[in-house]
Amino acid sequence: MFIFIRRPVLRALCALFLMLLPAAVAAGQDPNPPTLRSTQGAWPIRRQWTPAETRHYAKWWEHLYLMKTTGDPEQRQAKLERLLTDPAMNLLQDPAFLGEGGNPQLPGDVIRAMHYLMDCGKFTAFMPAYYAYRRALPWMTAVVTSGEGDIRTSPFNIPINSVNSFAYPSVGAFFREAVGCFISGNYRVPLDGKNAHLTDTVPVAVTREFLLPGCVNYVDGHCLMLAQVSEYGELRFLNCSTTTSRDIFSYNGMNVVTGITPRGSGSTEWEGCFQGLRVLRYPLAVTDASGRVTSVRRRTDEEMREFGFSTEQYEIVGEITRTHTIAMGRLKAQSFHDFVRLRMKSVDRIAPMPFMESYVDEVLEAYLGRVSFVDDAWRDVRAHGPIVYPEELPKENIFQALGRWETWSSPSSDVDRRNKYFYLADWMEYAIRLYGIDPGFVDLAGLEKYAVQTQSGLAKAMIAEKNRLFAEHALEYTTSKGDKVRLTLLDIEARLYDLSFDPNHPPELRWGAPAGSAERANAPDRPTPVPKGGSVSMEDAYRWQYFYRTLCERETGMSCLRGMFVKGFPVRDKLDKQVGKWVDDAPPAAAP
Repeated sequence: MFIFIRRPVLRALCALFLMLLPAAVAAGQDPNPPTLRSTQGAWPIRRQWTPAETRHYAKWWEHLYLMKTTGDPEQRQAKLERLLTDPAMNLLQDPAFLGEGGNPQLPGDVIRAMHYLMDCGKFTAFMPAYYAYRRALPWMTAVVTSGEGDIRTSPFNIPINSVNSFAYPSVGAFFREAVGCFISGNYRVPLDGKNAHLTDTVPVAVTREFLLPGCVNYVDGHCLMLAQVSEYGELRFLNCSTTTSRDIFSYNGMNVVTGITPRGSGSTEWEGCFQGLRVLRYPLAVTDASGRVTSVRRRTDEEMREFGFSTEQYEIVGEITRTHTIAMGRLKAQSFHDFVRLRMKSVDRIAPMPFMESYVDEVLEAYLGRVSFVDDAWRDVRAHGPIVYPEELPKENIFQALGRWETWSSPSSDVDRRNKYFYLADWMEYAIRLYGIDPGFVDLAGLEKYAVQTQSGLAKAMIAEKNRLFAEHALEYTTSKGDKVRLTLLDIEARLYDLSFDPNHPPELRWGAPAGSAERANAPDRPTPVPKGGSVSMEDAYRWQYFYRTLCERETGMSCLRGMFVKGFPVRDKLDKQVGKWVDDAPPAAAP
């Protein structure tokens, strides 16, 4: 039976868990005691990667996630140094969890140097390397070159070398090379590509045995670390921003598991098959008969099978594309997200009301993080002048740029927030579909007053409760004149496609204040400069940027501004209209 725990109670339980943890860990045995010895390399190697070690690694990740999402305010805002040095956050600070033969904490100057390097890709390179160092495990990171064009968006990349912990004279030297040379393009190596056996990761089977915290999700230039799998089969991630503050934050929602290329859909069998869920290609320490390490190498695909290597993601996506459904017992998956949920769930029923109550907290948290970011961007523009829009540049666009635009614009994070919002709509539809297949699979606790008996009734009830919850959750932002404006999630939903990502725009436009409103009346008119000189007026830039404000995926091509089309393209229905299509007598919904 599934019991839902509200967040305040969860935090109390978390505190109790932390009090009991050292004794519990100490009472247990090291799942992977040291058996190796070495004197060469950046650090001593005393352990081999094993399936038991990856489960220990998964516990470490899940605990980091738990503290980042349910700890005290300082822990929820922790950046890299706090994450690694706070004993309540980092289990490797507990000698019992670290185990015999573990290495000491990474030097402070190295941690701080890594902090300034962080982005989403380097975070996925640093964190497993840090764990390997502390647990005295071997580690390697690939060095790749572009197969064609920008390495971040190339259709394929080629591993040409590896940064190997066994070959470096010091910890600092290894981390500088292993993390400093790592980019998101490291993941863009097809399974049948040149030197594919040198990749950092391989695709993983979608099962609770193998898809563990510590796995990676890669989607077209964006990398995240899986940090928890909920009882519903929801995947939850940790991510690091590219802003100067290098924030580390939770990234919840299956919307990020997208863009997986079906097997055989390109000119070769595995063309483009590098996006999706992946397990680290754990290095292997080669030893002599006495257990002395003589070298460190990559595991082969075959050797990675015991860690979950599988190509099923690309086959499942292909089957869903062809047949639109996959039977899974008495239930049917109608999307890859459904497939993941049904494979990964650990409960026999889903409960829409507790899920919505918890998820609305997460939606609000995503927008709360935007408040300080918009404030900081506006402060930077006032202090240092306007920021050039990357218009029609061959190697940059609004989602992948250099300099101040990359730091202070928000098109990528706004895509993520829109997807977090739409994930709620998708999940509600998921519950409605399951109710139609098997009503007993859906726990209606909290929805009793609606007397739900049909899919239409469930849709009505969930829309009503969503609107109630959205009206109760609010944030406050500061206008360019210093006034405070309160916005509920209902307000933000209404403005979903109006929130400007352009850092040159004052906070009123960044938060979508309607034209002609008192809220927007005193906003200063700030133009947006373009690369070849000159600038575009604020109103024109805002109008021409509308298309990009509606996107739910990042684009890799060049970005336009002047003369950009402002209509004639699809705009996704908002939640009430999307879920309302299940309501038999649904009134016409307003246009987005």
